[in-house]
Amino acid sequence: MWFLALFISIIMTAVLELRWSHVSIQDLWRNEQFWVIGGVSAHLFAVFQGLLKVLGGVDTSFTVTSKAADDGEFGELYLFKWTTLLIPPTTLIIMNMVGVVAGVSGAINNGYGSWGPLFGKLFFAFWVIVHLYPFLKGLMGRQNRTPTIVVLWSILLASIFSLVWVRIDPFLPKQSGPILKQCGVEC
Repeated sequence: MWFLALFISIIMTAVLELRWSHVSIQDLWRNEQFWVIGGVSAHLFAVFQGLLKVLGGVDTSFTVTSKAADDGEFGELYLFKWTTLLIPPTTLIIMNMVGVVAGVSGAINNGYGSWGPLFGKLFFAFWVIVHLYPFLKGLMGRQNRTPTIVVLWSILLASIFSLVWVRIDPFLPKQSGPILKQCGVEC
């Protein structure tokens, strides 16, 4: 309920900004989508670079060089390695899609009582997927030009995060009971 109240207040703030600035709802929606995409890719790496510079003393500066196509055999040295920027949003999409499938299948198996809490989780999962849809469309629209390493790293990270999430299991109440001691071979 807290998250729902938070999202309703964010939506109301956006509506007030729309009325005040006379921006169309489509422009606001595109702006919100690109903020989410940037927040899980480029902005995230900018934060890590800043932390590396401040805490680790690692210099992250760059030199402006010619990007001309006639650089010959050293032309690849000037290419920006952008594949690492694709991994976090791709991982987020995979995790949310797997979460939707796992949530619905768990609700089907557990019966009527588990559908109520599932709707809030599905709302937030679909919120993430819909906001990352332009990224997903651009990634899949490349017609098999998506680097394989992006897909492999994303699946690996999504698997690790999902396994950790299942192990932590934050939505189930913790049961309090007697502390069991390890008894060795005599158990």
